[in-house]
Amino acid sequence: MYRVLLVDDEPFAIEGLQLLIDWKKNGFEVESVCGDGEEAARLIRESKPDLVVTDIRMPIMDGLELISQMRQEGHKQTKFVVMSGYSDFEYARRALQLGVSHYLTKPIMSDEADEVLECLNKVLEEENRKQKAARYSERCAQRRALSALIRGEELSDADQAAINRISIEAGGWAYVRVELDGTELASAVDAVEEMIEKGHGEAGFRGCILNQELTSFGVACILRDDTKPAMRDAAELVYKRIQKSVKGSFSMVVGSLVKAAEELDSSHRHAEEAGTYLFYDRRERPLYYDEIKEQTFGYDSHMWEAAEKIIEAVETNDGQRIIERLQQIFDHFAAQRTMPSLISAFSTHIMMQCSAIYKELGGDADQLLERTGYPLAGVNEHSLLKLHAFLLSFCLLCREELSKLRIRQQGGTIAKVEEYLRQHYRESVTVKEIAEIFYMNPVYLGQAFSRKYGVSIHEYMHDLRMNEAKELLHNKDISGAALAEGLGYCSYQHFLKQFEKRYGMKLAEYKKTITHLKS
Repeated sequence: MYRVLLVDDEPFAIEGLQLLIDWKKNGFEVESVCGDGEEAARLIRESKPDLVVTDIRMPIMDGLELISQMRQEGHKQTKFVVMSGYSDFEYARRALQLGVSHYLTKPIMSDEADEVLECLNKVLEEENRKQKAARYSERCAQRRALSALIRGEELSDADQAAINRISIEAGGWAYVRVELDGTELASAVDAVEEMIEKGHGEAGFRGCILNQELTSFGVACILRDDTKPAMRDAAELVYKRIQKSVKGSFSMVVGSLVKAAEELDSSHRHAEEAGTYLFYDRRERPLYYDEIKEQTFGYDSHMWEAAEKIIEAVETNDGQRIIERLQQIFDHFAAQRTMPSLISAFSTHIMMQCSAIYKELGGDADQLLERTGYPLAGVNEHSLLKLHAFLLSFCLLCREELSKLRIRQQGGTIAKVEEYLRQHYRESVTVKEIAEIFYMNPVYLGQAFSRKYGVSIHEYMHDLRMNEAKELLHNKDISGAALAEGLGYCSYQHFLKQFEKRYGMKLAEYKKTITHLKS
């Protein structure tokens, strides 16, 4: 709806305009009314209406003086319609000389008003279309020029002209980088674009979206002045607007404050540097470069020795050792603030070595990696906690798959017993019953099974049940009691005890690990 201001010193005339004309039908709404030109001038300066319908003859300041003064003050976009009686025709001619293209004769007829409003609506629509096209073209020129500055490229004459135009009212600059889930990127970008489009109406915010990627984008913020409060105000505006537009979590880093657009590459570089600290410091507010510029990351050559021990635990089917060693090294990473890229290399090394061992035994290494995903390439998009949970899941899965491959290769009667257990582990079977099925002495069966698989038959059944428990927990929302019953446990407490024994944590803690991994 286009906003309208009605100006007439006769209250009945104002009331008649409001009642007789169907403003909404023609795309208009009466926003305010007043009785003289001086008051109208104040309202026009404050609210900038799209259309002013004014009488010519009024006290203090008449309609023509009002139009003349508003044009002199630069209110070029506001349209004026004058109302006059037949005896005021000469006044109407003067109004036309001031750029007024429409006038209404008193008494106002609704058909005549509808015709004028319909014509004005088309004029305003066309002007808005041209203005939007011009703004879009200018934003594209600004984006192209600012992107060239950030990349350190030589500016063309057109780029330099765009920088000069955008710098006229720029008191300072700061680069902001936003990371979030790819499914919500469009919503966040649209929200910031809308804020930029509103311009000065949004607490003076100005800026330009740059470097849009799959899970991130940047904003070159144009500040009111080159002070830190101005930078923080702009950053908070962006953060709060995105917060309202997305459902999930996101992170935002703010580079250094710079005075000129030509220095924006420095702010961009500092924002990227601050982004690496999100690996340790995921927070629900912007992270500023000034907060971390004095901090440094650590380096520890002993991490490779720890990696080999974890690989050994995977190869020897020692789940408890895997859990303990990973917890120790990731606690060490957190304490030392180890460089994220080194932790990425550490994790990649473990995955590649374990996959190679799996492949040597005849397994499909590519399929193993596909089952767990591979989030290590963009390590800065992940937290230390997420990477720890992911690597733990991969190592435990690889341990299980290696164990299965070795068992299949051993064969014999004991292997058949093992296969029987895989098919019946949810049932309540005893060693004696199994021995009768395979015509073996129960004591001998138990000893032979332990020598081949390293655990007793009962322990092996618990392992199978726990493996399924883990798979169900990862793939379904299931209660612990239902899980225990489905796996053949008569006692829920016994199930909890076996779960904690194998995974080194209580069931509730393990569910939290799954939640961190999925998020």
